[in-house]
Amino acid sequence: MIKWKLREVMASKGVWTGQELLDRLEQRAGIIISHTAVMQLIKQEPKAIRFQTLEAICVALDCTPMDLIEYHPSATKSKGIQAVGEGPIRPYARSKKDTNKVDSLFPDEDF
Repeated sequence: MIKWKLREVMASKGVWTGQELLDRLEQRAGIIISHTAVMQLIKQEPKAIRFQTLEAICVALDCTPMDLIEYHPSATKSKGIQAVGEGPIRPYARSKKDTNKVDSLFPDEDF
């Protein structure tokens, strides 16, 4: 499990509002991000983040990516979920329909 700790880092640096973070991003990192994007980063865990944005946040808050991200291994095996890299790779099965060779890109039309 990955925990996004932007709020905690902001509080430890004395940054209490999204506007304060926006100002720091512009002044210290030279990057302008929309108010909506900053509020989403503050209020919820991002599904993905660009390295450029992560670096700008680190510069603005004088922290490292490891200060913002906390990792705890999850118990995927106990949930019956296959983790990446475990076990053999199973190719997709082809149906009998796929085995018919098509001579043309447009099989229904005569040229």
